[in-house]
Amino acid sequence: MPENVLRVTDLHKIYAGGVHAVRGVSFEVNEGESVAIIGPSGGGKSTVLRCINRLIEPTEGVVRLRGERINTPGADVNDVRSRIGMVFQSFELFAHLKVLDNVTLGLRHVRKMSKEEAKERALSVLERVDLLDRIDAYPGNLSGGQKQRVAIARALAMSPEVMLFDEPTSALDPELMGSVLATIRRLADQTLSMGK
Repeated sequence: MPENVLRVTDLHKIYAGGVHAVRGVSFEVNEGESVAIIGPSGGGKSTVLRCINRLIEPTEGVVRLRGERINTPGADVNDVRSRIGMVFQSFELFAHLKVLDNVTLGLRHVRKMSKEEAKERALSVLERVDLLDRIDAYPGNLSGGQKQRVAIARALAMSPEVMLFDEPTSALDPELMGSVLATIRRLADQTLSMGK
């Protein structure tokens, strides 16, 4: 039986001013599963993901990662975020850093890898997203699809237990959207085939 990786129970988020953005959301994700949250713009999809990753705190509800409750005041937020990869719709790359440095930054500062270890991991992940030829480029010299693939590589390099994608193609034109979706599907298939 597949192991339960993520469980969200009765999640609520009420913003200042009384806006009830998320109302009683519950779901679980088992090892190897892909789950989509679908709804209209402004329906709370991003809010749910941001609550899971502790970017914002839910008003009520429980979030568990491999059985451990991760949304308590005593939980280490940095540890939680290192275990959950997140790819944003707006890329969130560091404009002053080259592609390789964008991917190795977290490995060196959060995972405490040596420069050589971080580079080796980053190159492996950048190869998986077909960007080895762009490692010395700055984000300003990349297409939107390439920027999103760098963001995906950066999240994957951290070896997260869960990957969250917050509308990763919303800022892309249809051609680039297809390329990024194909990359996500391919990575999901590779992960499943590796048993991870």
